Amino acid sequence: MGMSVLKRSITADELITVAPLPRWKVLLQEKAATLARNPLAHRALSALLLLGAPGIGAYAHWIEPTWLKVRRLTLPLHRLPMEFDGFRIVHLSDLHMGSTVPSVFLQYVMQTVQKLAPDLVVLTGDFVHTKPHEVSGLTLLLRNLEAPSGVFAVLGNHDYAANYPGDRRLLGVEDVVITALERAGVTVLRNDWVPITAGAHRFAIMGVDELWSGRASVTPLQTVPTSYSRVVLCHNPDVFSFLPAQSFDLLLCGHTHGGQVRLPPFPPLLTATTNRRLWGGLTAHGRSWVFVSRGIGYTWRVRLASRPECVEITLKKS
Repeated sequence: MGMSVLKRSITADELITVAPLPRWKVLLQEKAATLARNPLAHRALSALLLLGAPGIGAYAHWIEPTWLKVRRLTLPLHRLPMEFDGFRIVHLSDLHMGSTVPSVFLQYVMQTVQKLAPDLVVLTGDFVHTKPHEVSGLTLLLRNLEAPSGVFAVLGNHDYAANYPGDRRLLGVEDVVITALERAGVTVLRNDWVPITAGAHRFAIMGVDELWSGRASVTPLQTVPTSYSRVVLCHNPDVFSFLPAQSFDLLLCGHTHGGQVRLPPFPPLLTATTNRRLWGGLTAHGRSWVFVSRGIGYTWRVRLASRPECVEITLKKS
């Protein structure tokens, strides 16, 4: 199996425009981002959880955030060639290096992927928490990720230091992240696609750039042959509303962390998405699938009924 990235120029009118937030929401997002970078705020949260609800609080703070789940899915894709029946993809998202996610946990996640020995690895953004120096260990962490058909990534809003649509206060963070990923042997897709081949047969991996960056576009999907099965990567699941009907077979996203805290069977109160149905997990849309990962890392060290997950997807000929 081989691959080559197929790029095309994107014009300004092909870029996705996300509606700006009201001023009060911008201020709220900026305050929340400032708190998330404050060690004292994290200590206060720890104390609140442990004193307010000792049993549940201790579990949500100390156990679940690093209790990795390997989720296995088998998905039929109607355009998939028989040669790819049984093809396995491992999907990771939201590592959040530079937050309070323990490095030993991130190393364990990488070891888990290696043991699964997939055909392809995809990473759907938020590699760092927001600062350029947080990439210092990223190349070392990812350099042993290998798969016969490659390791591919798209960027997330934290890789652009964007806390809301149009937020670009730290220009150039994404370039530092991309350099670290490429040094680890990861191919970064920014509105381009790659044919994954088996002999004369192919399917397409398409990467859409971060939705809040102002650089995302789905028009390159028009250049993918109609006979190809299409797996689309994008950090933010809200990209779903910008994808033409029947233009993809499988959409893989992250961003939401599964809400981080929820009370089953109810969805979380906070989803970080406009489309609240896409807070996490698998949904069917006609003959297409959308999967939103709960991710690996977190902004605040608390998870309840939303364990971090490494997802193994087995593709089947429909």
